[in-house]
Amino acid sequence: MDDDQRGGRVLLVDDDAMIRMLASESLRHAGFAVSEADCGEQAVRLFDAQEFDLIVLDVMMPGVDGYQVSRRIRQHERGQWLPILMLTGLNDGESIELAYRSGATDFINKPVNWLLLTQRVRYGMRSGQAIQAVQHSQQRLAHAQRLARMGSWEWSVAEARFACSDEMLRLFGGDWQLAGAATLDGFLASVRESDRALVASARRALLIDGQPYQITYGMQRPDGKLREVYEQAQAVRDTAGRIVRVEGITQDISERIEAQQRIEHLSMHDGLTGLANRQLFAQVAAVELERARRNHGSCAIVHLDIDHFKSVNDALGNAAGDQVLCTLAERLRSSVRGADLLALNPSMRAAETVARIDGDAFTVLVLEVRAAGDAAIIAERLLQTIARPLSIDDREVVLTASIGIAVFPRDADSVEALARAAEQALYAARASGPATYRFFDEEMNAAARVKLHLENELRRAIAQDELRLHFQPKVDAASGRLSGAEALVRWQHPRRGLLGPGEFIPLAEEAGLIVALGDWVLAAAARQLRQWAEAGLAPVRVSINLASPSFLEEQVAEKCSAIIAQEGIAPEQVVLELTESLLVVDAERTIVRLNSLREKGFALSLDDFGTGFSSLSYLKRFPLDELKIDRAFVTDVTRGGKDAAIALSIIELGHQFGMRVVAEGVETRAQADFLLANRCPIQQGFLFSPPLPPDRFAAILGSDGGLAFPDGPP
Repeated sequence: MDDDQRGGRVLLVDDDAMIRMLASESLRHAGFAVSEADCGEQAVRLFDAQEFDLIVLDVMMPGVDGYQVSRRIRQHERGQWLPILMLTGLNDGESIELAYRSGATDFINKPVNWLLLTQRVRYGMRSGQAIQAVQHSQQRLAHAQRLARMGSWEWSVAEARFACSDEMLRLFGGDWQLAGAATLDGFLASVRESDRALVASARRALLIDGQPYQITYGMQRPDGKLREVYEQAQAVRDTAGRIVRVEGITQDISERIEAQQRIEHLSMHDGLTGLANRQLFAQVAAVELERARRNHGSCAIVHLDIDHFKSVNDALGNAAGDQVLCTLAERLRSSVRGADLLALNPSMRAAETVARIDGDAFTVLVLEVRAAGDAAIIAERLLQTIARPLSIDDREVVLTASIGIAVFPRDADSVEALARAAEQALYAARASGPATYRFFDEEMNAAARVKLHLENELRRAIAQDELRLHFQPKVDAASGRLSGAEALVRWQHPRRGLLGPGEFIPLAEEAGLIVALGDWVLAAAARQLRQWAEAGLAPVRVSINLASPSFLEEQVAEKCSAIIAQEGIAPEQVVLELTESLLVVDAERTIVRLNSLREKGFALSLDDFGTGFSSLSYLKRFPLDELKIDRAFVTDVTRGGKDAAIALSIIELGHQFGMRVVAEGVETRAQADFLLANRCPIQQGFLFSPPLPPDRFAAILGSDGGLAFPDGPP
């Protein structure tokens, strides 16, 4: 097993116990054997007693500092070529010059990127071993150079003559030595501008003090191609101690650097969308929060979640769902202006502060928030961006999102706390309905605890039969006779009493309990229908809401049919109500499911019509039996205006398409008369009756053959 496979021996020198612990853990995890020293004196003693393959050395230490340790090690024969990787927070030219003169071969700036540290150690160790192999076996030099993409060179100081190996010429261009490499200034002209100070400092230290160096830099070939190279050089002295020539090797490590960059990119970016991932976003946000703290400024985290995205995966498949996410990610990139964001460093794209942190969850870092309205503007733009229709496999998909916003330092003082606050605000937005944003406030923590407790209670309620069904009559307003009923679920809470659906249905949807809840409602309604039939009461058709996740199950028709069959109830007694927004996610599959349900005998109703995204093209294709006018249009129907126009249009559409039209939310005699006069006799609302428990609804069924409404026409 070679050194690369078994790691190597590293001496880690730092007076900071925390840095030693983190560095040691990173290196050991990467397969290196690590010895630790907490000061310069201990480092020298360990070096004298043991052999190491590389030293990681802190510059600034009390007593014997890193410069002195490096100089002492270089005085030993076995320390001449030992790689010394310095950890330093200093980046001025004088410090760099001093470090090279003392024998440093490479640098890692503080704060340390631990992944980069292990890579630098591995590559430094590998290159050190390569040069030792070259020294030990001159006969194998040419072959080793070809394998390592490494060239050797020599520079005669007195003659200013430059000579290099064939591999050097091949790697860097046949006329490389003619391009000015024989002089320092000429050579620096081919070095990447950002690396010139580093290279110049290393070479001057070599020429003045004879200190060898090991550095990595970018160099442009005569053909214009930029290559990343690793270079190692040492001075050769005459008998009088004068430096007469410099010998070195230069290795093309471009492929290695590119692989390292790919690894680093993958570790910091979402593999599907290419956006920053949670880790990179946290790093960016931490820097920006610190900057805002120093400047007494403000910034915000915007947490965005796609509403009911699971329905997209269920309807279109995971591959199409991934395509949707990639499209949305690109929209988010383009919709957030560069001015809204700031990157971790100049080389990072501003759009990388848009991150995908979970399946359908994204975050955006908004900077320089002068007022809450600044973040709100971004949120509005993001909501509009998500809501634009998109086409997937020739199918039009319309999505909405919910957004939570938390502002620093008002809502939290750290990235983690601010992200949690934004997520809490997201829950509040989701509870308010689709395409909504909300800001965080201090009451949300308490609300979150209540919500978690309520979720656990709801799971128990479904399992322990704490739910109840109430039935709201549908009435023929012309005769006052019963026309059907809608089954509405209630929760008989052991402490809080009877809870309406608004207090737990959104929670059931969010907690993934809505399918189980829907199954219970369907089974309970079928059981109640059977009990009424056994009591000799007149049959009645009952409407039941079918939630989105239930409808999107592949075998929804078979499942619904099996549930009511267990109670001996015919499907013709059940009307399944579906929401408008659900049906347009994937029109083709929707039509298949609707036809399957009708073939089983179920009637189908489109609930809350007019509030979603349906168009006439959808409506005429869907095999529906009933349209329900949403209460939002019924409330002001007698005042004329847009609500009345919409209600009348729905009634006309229903008649044209051969559907029954039901108006819900009827509360006044004037509303009932208006609807009746405009050919909408089937009505539902508190004018006729609130939702009733089964025994009170049974009294209606039992009056006058179960047909006449007890109070007569309204």
